[in-house]
Amino acid sequence: MITVDGLVAVPSLGLTYLSGSRGGSRPVTWAHACDLPDPWRWFKTGDLVMTTGGGLPPSPDEQRKWIAKLIDSRVSSLVVALKPGAPAVSPALLETADERDFPVLSASFDLQFVTLARTVIESAVETERERLATIKRLYDVYWQSLHARGTFDARISALEGSIGWALEVRDLDVGETLARGREAARRRASRPEEFGEESVEAPMPGVGNVALVAHPGRRPVQDRPLLQHLGGLIALELEHHAAQRDHLRASGQDLLLGLLDDTVDLSAVWPELRHRGMAAGVVVVCWKAADHAPLNHENIHHDVRLQHLAPLLAYRSSMLLGVIPDDSELLSSLAAKLAGQCAVGLSTPLAASTQVSEAARQAQLAVAQAHEAGIRLVRYCTDQCDAGFLPRSVEDARQLIRRILGPLVEYDRSHDGNLVASLRTFLGNDGGWQRSSDDLGVHRQTLVYRLRKVEQLTGLKPTSTRGSAMLWLALQAADRAQLSLDDLVT
Repeated sequence: MITVDGLVAVPSLGLTYLSGSRGGSRPVTWAHACDLPDPWRWFKTGDLVMTTGGGLPPSPDEQRKWIAKLIDSRVSSLVVALKPGAPAVSPALLETADERDFPVLSASFDLQFVTLARTVIESAVETERERLATIKRLYDVYWQSLHARGTFDARISALEGSIGWALEVRDLDVGETLARGREAARRRASRPEEFGEESVEAPMPGVGNVALVAHPGRRPVQDRPLLQHLGGLIALELEHHAAQRDHLRASGQDLLLGLLDDTVDLSAVWPELRHRGMAAGVVVVCWKAADHAPLNHENIHHDVRLQHLAPLLAYRSSMLLGVIPDDSELLSSLAAKLAGQCAVGLSTPLAASTQVSEAARQAQLAVAQAHEAGIRLVRYCTDQCDAGFLPRSVEDARQLIRRILGPLVEYDRSHDGNLVASLRTFLGNDGGWQRSSDDLGVHRQTLVYRLRKVEQLTGLKPTSTRGSAMLWLALQAADRAQLSLDDLVT
């Protein structure tokens, strides 16, 4: 596309700079003649305005305002070929244009504006022809890269080589890069302080707040329509990729639920984990926010940190369970995105023979210990687990529950009783008799009888400090590790 400098360089046009020569690199998209007093109403970005001075106001102050409005309309430049009797171009107009690097050119009145317009139009037509050829070449290059099954970064690099720009695909919401070509990576590493100074962003349709960012390479980034075409091409792949990730999230949830319910063996799923980018170092993870707050999990599988992974994820009872590689930085960053006070608990590493339901209990106990300790991440059975009041391991929790609550569960089972439910309600209401009996829908004296029975069976008095603490600890251990009392006590 021809620039203002390019027009000045055409000898037959006889154009010279009056001011704003620093803006000579501006591309000129079209050219129009206008002698109306408000030309900014009739032009588009990049247009060249030609005038014989008919609409030019006479006073310097009015000319200053006039040129400021014209510059604000984002036209490329102004060509003045004053006819006899037209107001002279004032120093105030030229000073304003020079301050804003806006080219104002002088031409002889003998110059036929149609000649200048033809030069611009021919350049625009040729530019469009070249753009179409470039777009076709870019589509061919991109298709060949897709067919070669290279990485996303490799395809961006192939486009860089064809178009001469350094390219990045950036998620503007999180400020992270989805893909970066080799030239962009090289320039960012070699000159980080200069990188991005002359970059141009083109929003990519249909893929969230994502933009294609072009930096000058072998050539400057001046053709925004071409950049938008390129962004649309890449957006097609991102849309396809997003649809694939939605499918993998749904199928992964079905697999994980089967593993948690022990209807699917992990050994049968192991090849699928490798297909999803999880070959080794895999754990069960539990993300959970404080006070059972909901997690913003619906689109977490689209996070840029997971673009090379497809973990198994399932949302249950205000917590997100996942089978995912053991990567502390990754897991913590996902926790921060899920909720403000979200912690993460990790199981021991999985093997093909691991029972995933047991690993999930480990992760749930670990995340409870993380919240208790006020830290972001806890691995099951590490030194960090010793800091809290909860049992160290799932097996420790089982033994505690059997020892303390076992007699109550057996009694409820054989007598169709409600001792465990009554105890849980009483402790949950901080020992409030009337509120607890109201919640249970029984007379207060009935609740007194049930808690006496609890004391007889366990040797622990629910109204004493020691008794309430031990009973509450056993109930908490069952809840935090997601252990069923009926399954534990036989």
